[in-house]
Amino acid sequence: MKRMKPITKGEAWFILIAGLILGTVFTVVMRYANVPIQKGEAIQVQPTFSDYVVQERNGRVQEVLLRFTDYEQLSIDGSCVNDALLEKLSTIAPGTKLSLLVHPNASTILDMQVGNDPLLSFEQTTQKLSDEASGFFFLGLFCYAGAIRGLVGLLAKQKKGGFE
Repeated sequence: MKRMKPITKGEAWFILIAGLILGTVFTVVMRYANVPIQKGEAIQVQPTFSDYVVQERNGRVQEVLLRFTDYEQLSIDGSCVNDALLEKLSTIAPGTKLSLLVHPNASTILDMQVGNDPLLSFEQTTQKLSDEASGFFFLGLFCYAGAIRGLVGLLAKQKKGGFE
């Protein structure tokens, strides 16, 4: 069985600090922005559409940014975007009034209608965001495990009386 190479003091501190920061971002901050809410808790707005931008990374849609002439920029999370939605967005004329429900902790659109045509469903969107938040939570736990590894490395080095 191959033994792991001992970590240096600098590596241990880096693992500890990075694990704590990333773990907190993934478990607390992402959960706050995607916390499931009731429909009545969402912010209802009817902004005037200007245009939109699709942001991709590695061929995958990360988010769609919607811009308005009379309201701040809002986004649709990439987990909620499909080809049908992108097709419908491409047909919206500038100056069109949209009916939106927006998450109160973020600028994320949860429900979207153009006239009587639903483009996003509140129930489906909140379910997808909740699933995504669960994934980030487990990623955060993995980062905390890394922080523990860094702490154990520091304590072991201190017990042995020194660092490499």
